[in-house]
Amino acid sequence: MDDDVRFARPVMSMADAARHLGIPQQTFHRWARGYPKGGPLLHVSEPESIRRASVPFIALAEAWVLQGLRQAGVRPHKIRPALEQLQKQFGREYVLASHELVTDGISVLWDFSKTEAGAGLIEGGSGQTVIREIVQDYLTYVGFASDDYPSHLTLKTFEPSNVVIDPYRSSGQPVFTDSGARVSNVAAMLKAGEDPAVVAEEHGIAIEAVRAAARVLLGRAA
Repeated sequence: MDDDVRFARPVMSMADAARHLGIPQQTFHRWARGYPKGGPLLHVSEPESIRRASVPFIALAEAWVLQGLRQAGVRPHKIRPALEQLQKQFGREYVLASHELVTDGISVLWDFSKTEAGAGLIEGGSGQTVIREIVQDYLTYVGFASDDYPSHLTLKTFEPSNVVIDPYRSSGQPVFTDSGARVSNVAAMLKAGEDPAVVAEEHGIAIEAVRAAARVLLGRAA
């Protein structure tokens, strides 16, 4: 995967990744750096500084699906041994971002949670069917290429505006699907004090899209 930009090219920092995905920054850092009793859950690189990009596209897809598992009642700090089982069973390293996760993978996680080694992996009130449905919903935001690896990720945080991360488009930076305008450029103009209506016209997007950029990247209304 060394020559595949989806896996090899960092596109944003961990702080920016957390912000775009709607995941608390401390949570994203724990997933990327690992827990005391387990290694990292995401495939990130070691940045030269905390502000430098270290998160490739594939790690964004992994984090998004892991968030779905978390919402479904799976405890990420308990999941590392189960992921290792899935990697062996599927014969692929990036199991969090695979089609098989929602079918065979959920069954493996469920069965593992019933063993001594997997005790506490899944919250008591979560059922296998519910977990599968929630993860399937999260996977609807992930587009897959012919090699069965993710090829683009639609960002739910910007809804109802349509924003996508495509590693082959705009250097992997989030863009508004219709116009191709970078979300970061929209946010930069707002941060500089430009009127939202002017920003919308400049980038060929609706005012609602400008407001979404302000909400997600600047943490305020526009």
